[in-house]
Amino acid sequence: MRLAAVARLEDHVDTGALLRDANAPEPPYWAHLWPGSRALARLVAHEIPCAGRRVVDVGCGLGLAGIVAARRHAQVVLFDYVLAAVRFARVNVALNGVAALVTQSDVAAPSFRAHFDHCLAADVTYDPPLQAAVAAFLATHLAPDGRGWCAESVRTFDTGFPRACAAHGLHIEERELHEPEDGRDTLVRLHVVTR
Repeated sequence: MRLAAVARLEDHVDTGALLRDANAPEPPYWAHLWPGSRALARLVAHEIPCAGRRVVDVGCGLGLAGIVAARRHAQVVLFDYVLAAVRFARVNVALNGVAALVTQSDVAAPSFRAHFDHCLAADVTYDPPLQAAVAAFLATHLAPDGRGWCAESVRTFDTGFPRACAAHGLHIEERELHEPEDGRDTLVRLHVVTR
């Protein structure tokens, strides 16, 4: 795998503004290769059946999980709300020589109506509005026998996402994964979502 990424992410974060101003622009979270994304990509590479399946990478960031699915012969759509993330994901799709549709879209108001066998989401359920939006997306876009694979390494203690899924009549199985990050073991909470 080859991934284009931001060289020095800290150069793109105004820590002072974040501390002073509650309305400061959000840092480019999409530019970090989060532990949840790496753990989900490993699952896609080794456990999740991909060949011939329809797969979407929700809030794709750099596109790692979706690219792994495409390398395993899935039909893949990657999308992110942030245009810069979409641009990086497109570059990464090309760098890895795979075919995938990369588009800008908002998970709360997606610009497509397709159903997917696998919906991948890594580190995008860290706050209540996103939890509700991802749950609603899964309720609308999962194929009847599809699976949502949602990995979270930031707010692993939060139960908002399972509650949001339950409100849509979705079922959740939970697993704990571990991924190294900066020389330490990081917990990744995986939610496997079905109808």
